[in-house]
Amino acid sequence: MRIGIDIDGVLTNDDDFILEYATKFCYENNIDFYKNPYLWETRKFNWSEDILQKYRDKYFWEYVNNEPPRKFASEVINKLKQEGNEIYIITSRHLTTSNGKNGEKMRNAILKWLEKYNIPYDEIYFSKDKTIEINELKLDLFIEDSPISIPIYEKYVHILCFDCRYNTELKCENMTRVFSWYDIYVQINKRK
Repeated sequence: MRIGIDIDGVLTNDDDFILEYATKFCYENNIDFYKNPYLWETRKFNWSEDILQKYRDKYFWEYVNNEPPRKFASEVINKLKQEGNEIYIITSRHLTTSNGKNGEKMRNAILKWLEKYNIPYDEIYFSKDKTIEINELKLDLFIEDSPISIPIYEKYVHILCFDCRYNTELKCENMTRVFSWYDIYVQINKRK
């Protein structure tokens, strides 16, 4: 199978990181905590672009470099590779498609992180529009968490939706909800 995998929210639990660090940031800066903790990414905070940038300056690189993968992600992906599946990492993480020093720094940090945590892949794509890679690679399925993107991608490929507090209400016809990396493994084997 040709399997596409997102990073943030799928390989990592960025939502818990954001809630923990952003509420600390709010406390440190006397900012209201959040408008809705069930919204996706930093949308849960009622921040201006200036405040968002200050948060990123202080904590974003901590996440990028040190947040570990979800339990068993590396183990399951290694099993999938050993069984002959093709693995494509496709991410739209902040800065990945930027030119210049910060874009290069982000791309290199992701590559080092994947190596550090022994996450194998055939190719990696830093994408502005994942539908391009989904179509060009002729993926059999894509593992994603975004409640905004899944309704778009499911028109092109079957989605394994990694369950998170911000996507629990999402229902799509061409989607299977998954709750852990071993659940992903079981679902992939059911589709073979």
